[in-house]
Amino acid sequence: MRLIHRQAALFAVSLAGLTAAAGVQAATLACGAPLRIHTAKATWSTDAQYVPPPSGTATGAAAIVDDYKWRGWFDKTTAVHTSGAGDLAGTPLQGDWISFGDAEYPAGAGATTGNGPYPAVNARGVVANGAWVENRITFYYNEPITIPSNIKLSSIKIIGSGGVDDSSEFVVRPASPPSGSTTWLQMQNLGMSYGSPGTINLDGNDNGLGFYYGDNTIGFVVYNTASTTASSGNPTGLIADFEITADCQDEPPAQPATILACPAGSQAGDEVRVGPFTTNARDWKWTQRMNAAGTALENVEQPLFDSYRYRSYFDPASLATATDARWISPGTTNPASSDIPGVPYPVATGQSRGIQDGSTFVMNQPVNIGSNVDLASIKLTGRFAFDDYGSSVYVKPAAGAESAAGPVYLPNGYGAFSTYTTSAALGFARGNNTVGFRLDGGQKTNDCAGGTCALGAIADFYVTAACTGEPPSADLSITNASAATSVAPGATVTYTVTASNAGPVEATGATVTNTLPAALTDAAWTCVGAGGGTCSASGSGNISDTVNLPVGASVTYTVTAKVAANATGSLASTASIAAPAGMDDPTPANNSATANSVIATPGSATPVPALDLAGLALLGGLSAGIGALALRRRQRSQ
Repeated sequence: MRLIHRQAALFAVSLAGLTAAAGVQAATLACGAPLRIHTAKATWSTDAQYVPPPSGTATGAAAIVDDYKWRGWFDKTTAVHTSGAGDLAGTPLQGDWISFGDAEYPAGAGATTGNGPYPAVNARGVVANGAWVENRITFYYNEPITIPSNIKLSSIKIIGSGGVDDSSEFVVRPASPPSGSTTWLQMQNLGMSYGSPGTINLDGNDNGLGFYYGDNTIGFVVYNTASTTASSGNPTGLIADFEITADCQDEPPAQPATILACPAGSQAGDEVRVGPFTTNARDWKWTQRMNAAGTALENVEQPLFDSYRYRSYFDPASLATATDARWISPGTTNPASSDIPGVPYPVATGQSRGIQDGSTFVMNQPVNIGSNVDLASIKLTGRFAFDDYGSSVYVKPAAGAESAAGPVYLPNGYGAFSTYTTSAALGFARGNNTVGFRLDGGQKTNDCAGGTCALGAIADFYVTAACTGEPPSADLSITNASAATSVAPGATVTYTVTASNAGPVEATGATVTNTLPAALTDAAWTCVGAGGGTCSASGSGNISDTVNLPVGASVTYTVTAKVAANATGSLASTASIAAPAGMDDPTPANNSATANSVIATPGSATPVPALDLAGLALLGGLSAGIGALALRRRQRSQ
């Protein structure tokens, strides 16, 4: 199998000043080179509170100072970045020690310097009083970090150096995670101290840093290890100088052609294929789930994401053989700190309850099976991985029932991409077929501690088949719309007739007809070709037109007619499309489509016509599914 790998582009990072409604600037992260940030009193704030507020202070909000230096803190003027600080290694450390000062260690106490007095600050915050984290205080950057949609969230890295008194964690609070939460934050432990510069090195591919698309506030959560809650004797300070970097997230490649048919001259047994098809949130959707009672499947479309990755899933970017596929999942409401990107996703109830009650992830684009393909030979071949066990191929013809859960199971497991070819007889029929996966395993919800219960799938595959040896034919279809409400005598109505060719060969000289009801007078039609189709400019009375329809082309006719002044008959209309002479027309019933019947009643109000589509099904029968296999439910450890 040959795959084309789209390497992530690397571009320059720019710092764009975006004025927000509140007047706060935002730093926009573009994929590529670093965005540098360091501690300075003017650009950082805190959630700490004075205890008690100083005289004359309206609120208890503590102020940050940058003129204080405890005798044990390393000297920022001579400090350089650590060897682990990436491109900053060995360069001078920028930024200031930001703290609350300390009344017990004023200027002149040992090597302590400062311009006090420094009121006491509660170094162990209370969430109910506005603290970000219970029993901690937070220094946060005033400018939001804006993550645009072309950023690969798992590639975000934080690297640099700093010092802290006493212990610290890096914190990210996204403004709008997919769950809609406004309070979610994610923390990562740091190993810095105050005696010498320490390394800041956080990798979003190893841990969920908590960044999401849109604005994000970053900061440092600091813990005062002393027994007292006040800053007296424990000034609680921080210095940091670091870069934020990220790679581009390429758009998934366009879905390939989905017509599976054998070319002219093919022999019986020759193999054809279409693809590769790859999983991503743009081209796939979640269409079935179990109801809350656990008694029936619901056809409710709901979100899929390809930004979420459970910590034990393999990273597609690290595969020896490249893929454009991404993990698709509803995510989890409660990720572990190592889940990516480290943000909560919406609640997804009724994910599955085992075997036929599985969720179905399907491609948005149907696979069209041509007339000279052996239906019994159609297989899926490629690479697959699933969370959980018991996942199977899902096929739903345009006309017919979906394939049963099983009997064609796919490789279990989420830690490796398994190369696999399914057995045949998957339930495909002539014409359009919805293709996807049914995920089983008993996951009732994605709302569980540590995020261990989110479903997930990744696949990179072709649909293959054997040829029958017959010549190819055009795959023609037609839709016909008409007024669907009562129509007054003398009113004007509009019909739309669309003829299409799904291929695999050009239908040169196809005939389109539309027979109008006798209750209409003064009918006139015009047509517009799309996708390479051709048509006559206009006509009158019933449509009778010869068109050339290349593969994928369509032509639309608009028929405008007046209802007879004394009309009492039906406004039903019948349209059909015929293949050129000598070409097999595969569509049942000569592709005719009959519009809704409407009686024109004298004296009724003149309507604004409303159009309904009466579609013609393209397809024949379905190969029924067989049986069901017992499932094994794996237990995941956090």
